[in-house]
Amino acid sequence: MRSPSAHDRLWMPFTAHQDNLDFPPVVMRRGEGIFLYDVDGREYIDAIGSWWVSSLGHCNKQISDAVKRQADKLEHVLMAGFISEPTLELTEILGSVLPKPLSRIFYSDDGSTAVEVAMKIAIQYHAIRGSGRCAFVSLGGGYHGDTLGAMSVGAIPPFHGLFHKRFKEQYFADSPYCFRCPAGQKSPSACSAQCMDSLERIVDEHGGRIAACVFEPMVQGAAGMRVYPAKVLRRIFDICKRGGVLAIADEVATGLGRTGEMFACDYAKTVPDIMCLAKGLTGGYLPIAVTAVSEDIYNEFKGDHRSNRVLNHGHTFTGNPLASSAAVAAISQLIEKKLPHSAGPAMKHFSERLSSLDSEEHVSGIRHLGFIGAFELVRDKGAKEKFSPEQRVSFKLSQKALAKGLIIRPLGDTVYYMPPFNVTEREVDAIFELTREALRETLDEVL
Repeated sequence: MRSPSAHDRLWMPFTAHQDNLDFPPVVMRRGEGIFLYDVDGREYIDAIGSWWVSSLGHCNKQISDAVKRQADKLEHVLMAGFISEPTLELTEILGSVLPKPLSRIFYSDDGSTAVEVAMKIAIQYHAIRGSGRCAFVSLGGGYHGDTLGAMSVGAIPPFHGLFHKRFKEQYFADSPYCFRCPAGQKSPSACSAQCMDSLERIVDEHGGRIAACVFEPMVQGAAGMRVYPAKVLRRIFDICKRGGVLAIADEVATGLGRTGEMFACDYAKTVPDIMCLAKGLTGGYLPIAVTAVSEDIYNEFKGDHRSNRVLNHGHTFTGNPLASSAAVAAISQLIEKKLPHSAGPAMKHFSERLSSLDSEEHVSGIRHLGFIGAFELVRDKGAKEKFSPEQRVSFKLSQKALAKGLIIRPLGDTVYYMPPFNVTEREVDAIFELTREALRETLDEVL
């Protein structure tokens, strides 16, 4: 039985105190597939994968069974001198799907810590080699987590601005934001990735100080699902290679099939020096994260206890057996079902239904890649004029949708979707029909 004060004691993430009072959190009891059910039995379509993790649907039987079996054997063992069988199995199956140069795997707890590990590796790698490179460059609009190191390379002002001024500022190139191109290009298909001229200038001027470039390949998530062309990603890799800067691909959200390829970097046919994975790694069951590096990088860390080559980093739940079991079950399904490629027809239907919203007067900037999709709400479509922040149009839309049984969560002016691989066409149709209804009701009130 919950105490009456239980809700009052909560400090909710990314939520204004007043919103927490005006819109109390919905208490969920169970899930099945794309649906969640609250304590009153009401059904909701989870169109955002519960913060992008539920890639195989809620209460996936294969993952549930794997976790239950492991819970009766071993719940946890420290990963220092010891390792569990599920973690060894996970390491083996990851080795079969990761791009071949990424041969070494370091486990941590979540996306933020995966990025922290990558940054520490990059700094220590250069130090071992006698280089003083200790700065980082990343892209405007980037989001890499909420720990201090990860925030230092994030560039979304409401999330990171306060901490940049008080912690450590890095170098920031322009965002590859095609809808509002920083280079003034009119068409992503006709441009030459001029948005990355800024990255090239930074590397040319400060390359001797920069240890690594941290970026989200193909899609900048928290900035508003900003999808950008593969040629931009290729140019990022080319600039890094020419400047001797390690490429850290943050695939926490995009990895393991979300974009239509197993990894978003596959679109550039290039492998980063370091890759970070989390979110869909366990299908949303338990937290675990991966920082995978090339053998060339790992070789620099080979030495005895007296050397400066030990990576002194770890987490209490590193390589947790329960999480590892869930991850093995999740990745096994990707392999067995030939995902993401076998979901191609469903992804096509998803993109078509999303694109149909372009007929709405105040919908613009529609973008999609695989099972990631988004649009922006604008006051004036031709001028791309934004609504006033005080109007909170996207927030009001999400509340209207929730009342209709659809869970979407805005990112600024952007409304996004990230359904699981097993979503049906009928469920996709329902998502966009409910969106359209909620959108029209919202605009009738606002305009």
